[in-house]
Amino acid sequence: MMTDKPSTLPAFNPSGSDVVAEIKRRTEELLQFLDARVPANRERAIAITNYEQAAMWAVKANFT
Repeated sequence: MMTDKPSTLPAFNPSGSDVVAEIKRRTEELLQFLDARVPANRERAIAITNYEQAAMWAVKANFT
């Protein structure tokens, strides 16, 4: 279950950026919702991968 192993590593924020922290918090909240409400199948796995990728790019956009 995602609640046992966060996929976006919310605690990892070496920059201390509030924006990064909020992106990670909201992403984790969404992933937990998917874990609880969407059947475990290939489509859910693809959705999770893409949400994680979107969060990664949103974080990276703060440092360019």
